[in-house]
Amino acid sequence: MPLRGFNVDLNLSEQDFKNLDELNVNAVRVAFASHPLFDEKGGLDSTAVVVLDRYIRYAKKYNILVLIDVHTFPGNIKKYSGSKGDEYWHNADLKSALIKSYAQLAEKYKDESIVIGYDVLNEPAQAELANYLDFLKLVSETILKISPSKVVLIQPRITLQPNGIPNGQRSNWNEITNLIDDKKIIGSLHYYDPGDFTHQGVHEFPINQRLPFLLRSEKSLKLYFRKTLSQVLVHSGPVVVGEFSVSNYSPVDDSELYMNTLLDLFERKGWSWFYHSYKEADIWNPELSLTKRGLAPDAASKKYLLLKTHFKLNDRFQAAD
Repeated sequence: MPLRGFNVDLNLSEQDFKNLDELNVNAVRVAFASHPLFDEKGGLDSTAVVVLDRYIRYAKKYNILVLIDVHTFPGNIKKYSGSKGDEYWHNADLKSALIKSYAQLAEKYKDESIVIGYDVLNEPAQAELANYLDFLKLVSETILKISPSKVVLIQPRITLQPNGIPNGQRSNWNEITNLIDDKKIIGSLHYYDPGDFTHQGVHEFPINQRLPFLLRSEKSLKLYFRKTLSQVLVHSGPVVVGEFSVSNYSPVDDSELYMNTLLDLFERKGWSWFYHSYKEADIWNPELSLTKRGLAPDAASKKYLLLKTHFKLNDRFQAAD
């Protein structure tokens, strides 16, 4: 059964989880970007664990599954995506410490039924492929040996496009297919394409830019999505879209067309998805709309209403503990 939910940061209250429950969200992807989950010694960061344990309590109360997204850890240059110069690719001691951290994470939450699994590496950069695949294999084996009831999400490496958006995972999907077993090891990717439309207002991308002229219809967008996602669409097993979004600085009607067409594709394929994001940043929050005075709360925004319609399709899962 597919998951339909939000990416969330570490700033949510119990009321937020109650609101997500009322929306019929069945899962959240908890991203440890603003504060790392791992420490530099091969353990878990105590501050991050306090937040995660609190989220798990709320999630159990409101029956929302938790996907733990490690997102960033010692050796990352950037918080929000990988870089070619990330230290763990060439530092054996740091890599060993990271494996110990994954092991501790798996051990701590192996009996938490509300924790569905782990998204182990967020938007990994173009490290040498064999090195990357060996790392994925080692991490997956480490986690599943300790907690075989969980799932492990693995992502293809990113490719920076000419506009600077790291949306090339869909072109690198075939890199990870030999590691995916569609049961415990699931393939995942992020989709921001075309990036200069989805990321308006980010990194000085101009705002209020319409979709490219040739993509301003449902038919043309469908063809575009099927072309860019061609490697992934032939995969017969489950797929998790860990992130997708459209900036609140994009034109409202074009954003609605984009979102509606993309979500329709996800639904037709039975893919799980997590919209980016819920209360993490105003630029992405679907409960806001752009006004003459800037971004303002709008419970009737077209994106928000569209997401609510899809959340109504969710089945819910009951924690066993």
